[in-house]
Amino acid sequence: MKAKKEHLLPDKSKKNALRQGFPFRVAFCYIVIAGAWILLSDWAVSIFTSDPVNLRFIQTYKGWAYVLITGLILYAFLRREWNFLEAEMKGRQLAELELRQLNVSLEERVAERTAELERSKTQAEAADRLKSSFLATMSHELRTPLNSIVGFTGIMIQELAGPLNDEQKKQLGMVQTSSRHLLALINDILDISKIEAGQLTLASSEFDLAQSLQKVVDLIRPLASAKKLELEAYIEADMGQICLDQRRFEQIVINLLNNAVKFTEVGCVTLTCKKEAASCMIAVADSGIGMAEDDIKKLFQPFHQIDSGLARRHEGTGLGLSICSRLVSLMHGTIEVQSQPDKGSTFIVRIPFNQPQAIARQASA
Repeated sequence: MKAKKEHLLPDKSKKNALRQGFPFRVAFCYIVIAGAWILLSDWAVSIFTSDPVNLRFIQTYKGWAYVLITGLILYAFLRREWNFLEAEMKGRQLAELELRQLNVSLEERVAERTAELERSKTQAEAADRLKSSFLATMSHELRTPLNSIVGFTGIMIQELAGPLNDEQKKQLGMVQTSSRHLLALINDILDISKIEAGQLTLASSEFDLAQSLQKVVDLIRPLASAKKLELEAYIEADMGQICLDQRRFEQIVINLLNNAVKFTEVGCVTLTCKKEAASCMIAVADSGIGMAEDDIKKLFQPFHQIDSGLARRHEGTGLGLSICSRLVSLMHGTIEVQSQPDKGSTFIVRIPFNQPQAIARQASA
């Protein structure tokens, strides 16, 4: 800051100009030249006209008086102009000095504010990484008890540990349903935390695309049947093999189909799969509530849910589509939505058949 403050001082040349003040020497030279010109004017005229003139004392006196008065007038004029110039120079210097001081003050304030924002950003990023890392490393501790609850309630419902009456079966069924729902929520939270923490890896392997999709459709079909919805699948023949993380790929399709069934009360849900150049195109369409344009823009944000009466009747974290979007991105694919309110929605996923070798990598935050 010392170097900056030195620039606030006026230049030496400006200081010297102000210290010197009025240029007396220059004014005196002008007066002498003017007086000599006036006094010698008659003599100069006599030379060029061959008419000599003898100057008397009174004429000389009057000439000197004229010279003196002219010099005083010239001095006053020069002094007045110099005062104006000096005042203007000082005003400009003061304005320049104030401007430089304001610039330095503004730079200091901007630098301080930038440093504060940088510290806040660093702290927030560190806290977010710590949170994501904690949740990612706690996956085993959180999932194991819930899996035990789901498993043991299943054993008891099957009466492997002894007979149960109808009320006991009903209560255990509620426990099992709640446990599975809680496990699904925790899995979503842990998945998004792993992605943000950069700890989610995709392990690629070849599998039959049509068989995988048919398996997912068969898995979701009971949910559609329970709501009396038609679930149709149109899978193009000869889709062949694809090299992906099969579990994560099926997770994407399951999530899209599950959402389609969840938000559709009447009509049907359709899955379509076909080849498009070097990619496979998977479209999941429904005849459900649909979405407005503003909702589509926020659809893939974590913890975002559509604000509608139907959406509020269904539980969930709002993480499913965010996870799908990030998984599709990790597979070097794209996902898009076409929807209109009360006319249904269509989710379109495109994933390349030939994945880069770096697919089995850590997800960047």
